[in-house]
Amino acid sequence: MNKKALLLTIVVIFCVFSCFSCGRDREYNEEEVIIAAEKLIKQSEILNDIYYGKGIDYQKDESTANGAYYQADILSLEKFGVQTINDIRKMTTECFTESYSNSIMSTMLSSISDESGIQIYSRYYQKYNSLDDTEECIMVYKNANIFLTDKVVYDYSSLRVSGVKREEVFVKINVKVTNGENKTQHKEVEIALLEESNGWRINSPTYARYLDEEYYNDLQK
Repeated sequence: MNKKALLLTIVVIFCVFSCFSCGRDREYNEEEVIIAAEKLIKQSEILNDIYYGKGIDYQKDESTANGAYYQADILSLEKFGVQTINDIRKMTTECFTESYSNSIMSTMLSSISDESGIQIYSRYYQKYNSLDDTEECIMVYKNANIFLTDKVVYDYSSLRVSGVKREEVFVKINVKVTNGENKTQHKEVEIALLEESNGWRINSPTYARYLDEEYYNDLQK
């Protein structure tokens, strides 16, 4: 093989491996993505509240408490449409990707421990009946840190596809965030979607928070 042919072969091989390593952005149906995104983001609003907001309320009854864990309030459970931890898990995996769901549930539905003991307590856990091991009730950690305290209104009429990168399709949506002092901010949230075997799922946070005005203005510059 002469030098020219050898060089050409090397270039072809390099290009082939480059294509495989870099990958290509996926194709998608924009209408399908928008329909799926609207449904999933609405589901995520409920989950954001469960995991990061005020969450499931609990009964102020010491007789049914287990340390800092109290029995979930029935009306609150009805509002969220759940009865057991498995219901929350199912709702989570039907909304978020497998990896993102696992990330959320591993920190919010399980305690985090190290050699010194429990460092972060699970926000919720499932209590089982001691006689027949059936699911009895959800227990709620009363000392949980509330990350989301603002009111967020999503403008679904603004929902649009903003781009694609490899297998992820991104959408943007306008939101209005109102804090406890009734101050508001208008923001645009970008959300990643990934198509898995069971359909489209969200692969990034969907929540928004009110930011300090000075910090917020700096971000806008």
